[in-house]
Formats: sequence, structure tokens, C-alpha cells
Amino acid sequence: MAQFAHLPIYKKSYDLALFMHCLTITFPREHRYTFGAGLKENSIELLLLIIQANSKIDKREVLEKASEKLEEIKILVRLGHDLKIIGIKKYEESARISEEIGMQLGGWIKSQNKSNINLPESNRLL
Repeated sequence: MAQFAHLPIYKKSYDLALFMHCLTITFPREHRYTFGAGLKENSIELLLLIIQANSKIDKREVLEKASEKLEEIKILVRLGHDLKIIGIKKYEESARISEEIGMQLGGWIKSQNKSNINLPESNRLL
């Protein structure tokens, strides 16, 4: 099994999952078990996708899924802010962490695309 705990993107994704769990505790009851559960679930799935990507040779598919999951989290956080469930400070903190993860994820995807270009034609995965 590949080591993942040293990866900065893993650490930030872990921070995001922890942040989402702490954030949803303050949600009103009507949103805690629906909206809040979605935020927690998506943040955990993102973390697990980062772990999966680190252990694969061809990481592109898993990284694309992780990128989609991050976008889902961003949309849910924005919706929570617009519904006045998430305050401005928490919204900003979430956006900052998400942006850092997005930059790292984008760089990882870009490096995977470059490494795929350098493979001989017969070894490229479609």
C-alpha cells in the first residue's frame, strides 16, 4: 500500500473533512441530517479518492472523480451560505481550504497528463 499521509493534498483534504464535521454540528436540525450529511459524506469521499489515487499507477480517472467531488463540496458550501446556514467566516475558511486542494489537485492531474504523453504509444491507457 502506498504511503499517503505525507501528501500535502491528503493533509488539506483531511482538514476539509474535519472542518465539515465540525461545521455541521452547528446546523439547525432541519439541515443537519440532510444538507450536513451531504457535506460530511462528500468530504470523506474526497479524502478516500486522494488515498486511492496515490496507490494507482494511472491516477487520472480517480483524480478526475476527486475534482468532481471537490466541485460538489464547493457548490454545497455556497448553497449553505446563500441559505444562511453557513456564516461568512466559515464560508471563507471553507473556500480557502477548497481552493488549496483544487490547486494541488489540478497540478497532480496536469503532471499525470504530462507523464501519459511521455509513454510509448503501446503503453498509453485510453
